[in-house]
Amino acid sequence: MFTKTLLSTIAAAALFAASASAICPGYKFGVSLPSNNGPWKVFDNNCNTVQQAPAKNACTGGVFDCNSAQNAPTALHIDGHKYACSADPNHDSCDGQSIQVCVS
Repeated sequence: MFTKTLLSTIAAAALFAASASAICPGYKFGVSLPSNNGPWKVFDNNCNTVQQAPAKNACTGGVFDCNSAQNAPTALHIDGHKYACSADPNHDSCDGQSIQVCVS
């Protein structure tokens, strides 16, 4: 009886841990790039929108530093801090938007 209860507890804990994964494991934020000229959105690991920038000036509006083509963020400026952006194959999605870069 004890073994069965222990195994059930371990299985439940593993299932909970898997369902509580972050959008960018090991990072502070994730960024979705615009679709249909929508805003670039910054999400925390609970999929709450914490910042957004209009697509037309996302790279020039002071929120993001971008690559030379001005189509992908390389850094995020939020709350007086500058965070590096990088691609991560373990990213997820929020609000139906794929996370393009993770922010540390």
